[in-house]
Amino acid sequence: MKNHNGNYAKIVTIGSGNIEYVMQLGGEFRIGKKNQVDSTELLGGSCINYSLRLMNAGFDVFPIPSIGKDLIGLSIQNKLLNTGFKNGASKESIEFIKSEDFFVPNINSPHSTIIVHNGSRTIFSQKLVGMENFREHVQNRLGQIETLIDGSPHAIMIGHIYSDALSSEPGKVTKTIIGNYWKKSLLFANFGASQLQHGKNFWKEDLRCIDLFQLNLEEMKRFFNNGARKTPLLEIVDWLRENSITAVITLDKFGAIGTYKNGSDGLILASPIRIGKVVDPTGAGDAFGSGMVSYLSGKKNFTFQDFFDSMQAAMVWASYACGTFGGSSECPGKRALNEFIQRRKKQLHKFVEVKDRISAAEFLNSVEYESGE
Repeated sequence: MKNHNGNYAKIVTIGSGNIEYVMQLGGEFRIGKKNQVDSTELLGGSCINYSLRLMNAGFDVFPIPSIGKDLIGLSIQNKLLNTGFKNGASKESIEFIKSEDFFVPNINSPHSTIIVHNGSRTIFSQKLVGMENFREHVQNRLGQIETLIDGSPHAIMIGHIYSDALSSEPGKVTKTIIGNYWKKSLLFANFGASQLQHGKNFWKEDLRCIDLFQLNLEEMKRFFNNGARKTPLLEIVDWLRENSITAVITLDKFGAIGTYKNGSDGLILASPIRIGKVVDPTGAGDAFGSGMVSYLSGKKNFTFQDFFDSMQAAMVWASYACGTFGGSSECPGKRALNEFIQRRKKQLHKFVEVKDRISAAEFLNSVEYESGE
């Protein structure tokens, strides 16, 4: 699919992949008691969520998930292949996913259990075994992609990389990707726990090379954790601006805030689109990131206006995701997204706006107060 610049976008997704056992709780949760749930088995993980959303929207995707050749891994491979065939993926993308090299040697694919209750979710993730093999696997697969497409991809999406937690090589996979591609491809990153644990100072220079950094409020607070002191949201935004880091902080029911480079153009506030009942917020953050990259892929030096427009697109993708169950089980195609937009046209011109720092401060303080962060 062409992005908004008229290019046929080749997007690489790197991160986690797993099976999610989603349990939807109807009544109140009672510890030590029997709880009735509706249970569903779905695919998930940052790499898989990015890939399925972008593939259903017609983009050419080259996934590099941290999965092994087991029942879970084979299920994920088959789902990606079927989605690619259905949406007219290129032969290069199909060949890449179909390859025996799709699987990481000596890794056991993990599973997660997600409890959904009153629009919120609690996640229990299984520890990945064999993650030390992922670094070499990523390097090999990126080399294969460059051979298949005869050059660098238009965009690389970096999700949760478990092996970045290894004490022997902390952050090594993510740092290597950034070092190799920061001058070549649009780089997007949404860190998981294995990357967040190292803190902002560990990643400071790398973030300056990333084109777009995204975390939710709780993750950003953890990233900025300074001992017993919690860093205020406004202080976090100021740090991002001072270091010219283009970033988005998703704020759950409050929407999202974006800052572009040094922030001189103002802060972008994106309010949620009203969709009625929130079915499940699982994967909304991944949908938001996919929406931004769908708009910006192939545009390495995007402008403030491009950033603004990409946040509009992202809010549509994320809002749609909140009305469906699971992280990527009901990904919309281009037609469904367009119909979603048409039904909410009157809202769209109101929900994204630019504010100066002083005007945004009151909003940020109220978000912090109401969220309890």
